[in-house]
Amino acid sequence: MIRVLAVLVLAAAFSGEAIAQRQSSAADDAIFVAVATALHDASALVGADIIVSSLDGFVTLTGVARTMDEIAEAVDIALGVRGVTGVRNNIRMADRPSRA
Repeated sequence: MIRVLAVLVLAAAFSGEAIAQRQSSAADDAIFVAVATALHDASALVGADIIVSSLDGFVTLTGVARTMDEIAEAVDIALGVRGVTGVRNNIRMADRPSRA
């Protein structure tokens, strides 16, 4: 009987974790779409090639922009999206090599 109870408790714990992961994933998907759309629609970023990822509300921007102003604009746009808790900026300028 104890073994069955332990299995049921573990199953309930894992199902709750799976639900939380699905909710987090859905929120990250919504944030990703909102940030990517906002960046795509920004006329100041027409020449930029920016890739967006999101995890737990934290957005990472990578890619290439033509100017520092474009990079700053991309970060400002991402920070303005509802649900974004922070932004990591990995965007580099087109005429400068990566530091990696």
